[in-house]
Amino acid sequence: MVEELSKEETALLQAVACWLRKEMLSHLVIVSPAPDLLHDLAQSNYEISCAALERVGLLASEDHYWRVLEPNKDQSTLAIPNQRSDLDHLLDGLACHSHYVNELYRHYEAVTPTEHALQEVCSTMAACGYMEATSERTFEWTNAFGPWLVRHGAWDLNDFEAASQEEVNNALATLPNKATEMLSGSLCRHKPHFVRCFFAQWIDGKWEKQEWRYAPNDDWDLELAAGVYAQLHS
Repeated sequence: MVEELSKEETALLQAVACWLRKEMLSHLVIVSPAPDLLHDLAQSNYEISCAALERVGLLASEDHYWRVLEPNKDQSTLAIPNQRSDLDHLLDGLACHSHYVNELYRHYEAVTPTEHALQEVCSTMAACGYMEATSERTFEWTNAFGPWLVRHGAWDLNDFEAASQEEVNNALATLPNKATEMLSGSLCRHKPHFVRCFFAQWIDGKWEKQEWRYAPNDDWDLELAAGVYAQLHS
């Protein structure tokens, strides 16, 4: 996967990072010991988002808290070079946190952002193909963002047409026995967990025993995942 960010991806990374930072501050300051020292409450949407913001230099982990860098600035500038994987993690935070955002939690309906920061997120998402602008102020998710939405249970894996039986059989034939046992186990019956575990090590069309990727990315073949899931959990 190409790590260098395009112009559109750079704009998306900046927009999502600024919006997520604003969201973390507005949700967590009142339950944290200080305005610039956030506690994530051990809640997934906050944990994932804060960790993604650390990757791009807007937060820093400090004991059991997240230190807010440049706490008095509404629009922080990303001072460190960023890679595509940083954007993937920010999008992971966005997808997970979207369940708690009024404009986003109805994932099968159009999105009409009501404030500027989220408008910027939607506009830059559309520029990258993850949303489609259906009017000047209305957006819809596209299948390109499916990896993130399926991972966090916003969309169902069954929304995607399964790959051919031949493709599924070829993929299953390359999996180590331990991987097949894991993917066919009870924990992976939960589809968001299944896609996470499958694509963590299914990289560039093969199973990588020594790698584990945490965030969804554009390489996730959800049609293949739908077919493998149906085969293992029928």
